[in-house]
Amino acid sequence: MRTHKNNLILAAALSACLAVPAWADVVKLHGATTVQNVVINPNREAVQKTTGHTLEIVGNATGKGLVDLSEGKADAAMVSEPLDIAVAAAAVAGKTIDAKTLQMHEIRKDEIVFVVHPSNAASKLTWEQLADIHTGKITNWKEVGGKDAPIVVYSDAVTGGTRAMVKKIVMKDVDYAANVKSLTSVSRVPELIAQDANGVGAVGRGFVTGDKTKIVATKKLERPLALVTIGAPSPKVKAVYDAFKVEAAKSAK
Repeated sequence: MRTHKNNLILAAALSACLAVPAWADVVKLHGATTVQNVVINPNREAVQKTTGHTLEIVGNATGKGLVDLSEGKADAAMVSEPLDIAVAAAAVAGKTIDAKTLQMHEIRKDEIVFVVHPSNAASKLTWEQLADIHTGKITNWKEVGGKDAPIVVYSDAVTGGTRAMVKKIVMKDVDYAANVKSLTSVSRVPELIAQDANGVGAVGRGFVTGDKTKIVATKKLERPLALVTIGAPSPKVKAVYDAFKVEAAKSAK
């Protein structure tokens, strides 16, 4: 009886082992929290099931993700902007990386939007006005159709892709004002603005849910959400990328 029971336990254990493909591996993805929250987290379980690989995710901003990739700590970097801007974010993080050595693998498009508190009367801003707000030239909401109150700017991490994208495209590479509140993750931007009637900040559209913040009408700012590798992706990274592309296409329908 005991032998039969032991055989059943052994068979169950063997079956569990056989359920995991022999080529299953760990795939380390480091970088943009926008990619992590908008693309990776919602589809992680499905991709792991499809590929057999285990995903190890570190959301530490685009710049640091590229640094980790270059130092062999990640199999691919998650980035939320064009490659040239991502490389600039890596430079801010302390590492000069030659963009020619990298390959970008786009999963889907995203849009950067600017959000304010729902009570804010300023509902439409030009890129020029947004640039002046972020560089500190405009400091009071009354200058752009709002109430007489100081503007509080919230930003992605200093090595973040959203911050780098806004600086390059909207601000024409002018530096952010010294009093801008830089956060550890761009996901915190809408959370804090929901509690601050004078706040404004840039985030991926996927972070804006419900009615706790209001999107300001302005010119569209589109960007890629992607994985970046040094040279061609390894087979395991290629499998993971392909699976995320499939899942992203499903959600877009």
